[in-house]
Amino acid sequence: MFGAGPVGQLAVLSAYLQGAGRVIAVDGLEDRLAMARAQHAEVVNFNAEDPVQTIVDMTGGIGVDKVIDAVGVDAERPAEGPATEQTDEQAQQFDSEVQQVAPETDPAWAPGDAPSLAARWAVQAVAKAGTLGVIGVYPQTVTTWPFGEAMMKNLTIRSGNCHHRRYVPELLRLVTNGTVDPARLLTEHEPMTDVLQAYRQFQDRDPGWLKVALTV
Repeated sequence: MFGAGPVGQLAVLSAYLQGAGRVIAVDGLEDRLAMARAQHAEVVNFNAEDPVQTIVDMTGGIGVDKVIDAVGVDAERPAEGPATEQTDEQAQQFDSEVQQVAPETDPAWAPGDAPSLAARWAVQAVAKAGTLGVIGVYPQTVTTWPFGEAMMKNLTIRSGNCHHRRYVPELLRLVTNGTVDPARLLTEHEPMTDVLQAYRQFQDRDPGWLKVALTV
């Protein structure tokens, strides 16, 4: 699973509920990896190790059966470590993607500096004939995605926004009967009057700002 933000954390929880034997969470922020570890996931910090090679090594050279991309175009290049190695051509490709994804930059949001990186890693980390689930956001402006590599590995790709009406009744049942407690993911409680500042700190991925509850 790539991306240990709120969506990724719930993906870890859901994977175990559906019978996963192992869950590996990849992110570059230690506080988010710590939360995933608390949910019994194995963790990989892409700022400390090459995530694809590490996952392949952890799975005996095979790759994982299923991968979830919970990042989308918010993907960031590694700040340090072996995964920072890239060619000038790759760097230019990422720069081009940023302009393509958000040609008119909104001061409230901008894509990460490597919009296709999580997709590339996900395709490379999954085993041949595996399944790739894409729940990270890729807007209509995106035209770069590693489809050729996915095809040659015979991957099954599932993507799209959540069909809420289908899943909410079952999710509510799991919460009310105590099977899951999503409140465990809440790391900050802020008054409604501080909503803008709270959003900025969450958007900037400030340490500890994983999921915020606004109180009246």
